[in-house]
Amino acid sequence: MRKGLKLSYWLIILIILMVILMAVNLNTGEMNVSYNDIFNLIIGRGTYTQSMVIFDFRMPRIVITLLVGFSLAIAGSVIQTTTQNPMADTSFLGINSGAGIAVMLFIALVKNQDAHMFLLPILALVGALVSTFLVFLFSFKKKDGITPNRLLLTGVALSGCFSSIMVLLTLKMSPENYQFVMNWLTGSIWGTSWEFILIALPWLIICTVLIFSKLTILDSFNLGDDAAQSLGISLKKERILLISLAVILAGVSVSISGGIGFIGLITPNLARRVIGFKHSHQLILSGILGSFLLLAADTLGQLISASSEIPVGIIVALIGAPYFVYILIRSN
Repeated sequence: MRKGLKLSYWLIILIILMVILMAVNLNTGEMNVSYNDIFNLIIGRGTYTQSMVIFDFRMPRIVITLLVGFSLAIAGSVIQTTTQNPMADTSFLGINSGAGIAVMLFIALVKNQDAHMFLLPILALVGALVSTFLVFLFSFKKKDGITPNRLLLTGVALSGCFSSIMVLLTLKMSPENYQFVMNWLTGSIWGTSWEFILIALPWLIICTVLIFSKLTILDSFNLGDDAAQSLGISLKKERILLISLAVILAGVSVSISGGIGFIGLITPNLARRVIGFKHSHQLILSGILGSFLLLAADTLGQLISASSEIPVGIIVALIGAPYFVYILIRSN
């Protein structure tokens, strides 16, 4: 009961802060739309231009930011639990780099990119899935199966390899394509339309529902492998299933937001410190924290430079990198 009240307390605070950030975000950009104009739009008295700016451009961006932050946080929490490593992140399994290579191949091979732009999220997801499959493949051994440490070390090694390939691919790109790829890799919210939301939403809902249906299994991982196996849980099967769901969740998110890292690292650790290890509370708080953090970073990036906004991935990295070092120092 106490935990539930504590969770409710934090959720109310975060939701209030997100509403404030949403109002600021809607009013940020090259075209000024005041808070009074936003209110008039809500009650149906705004102009066509204001309606187009708010509902066709700025509102989809906010919705995508909230969905991506929530999904990356949930995926990061699942990966940390199943690998039993609080420093694990979605990018460590090659998700970002695999999706990045797919994006570069799309830019290099597809001539009429604007006409086929909606293929980009699908290709990025395929790239993320292929890279993660390779991580699983190379970390598997007949005797031990897939162990958490080998999985993470293989992921880090392959991510470095994929990043090197991406650098080589950029050498033959035109300046325009190079600029788009660099914005994507640094984590720039680019899929700012309702169509991209409709493409991503079914994947995000299905994976999130399936993950929340495994709360008991996730809690059992906190007991350690031996204790979980004594409860009759098939660790290998459940670990592969949960990590696969996390990969799809993160891959879809990255495909419409760019290579954003550290959300899946920071938020689960903060949630565990605040609410404890029970996943029925931790996953919810991690997801809301992820939405809040990404929305705050996006709003800050636009406030600093409205004409040429700072990629949200850079701001998140500036927050996440010091926290990663802090976790590294505190952990064993």
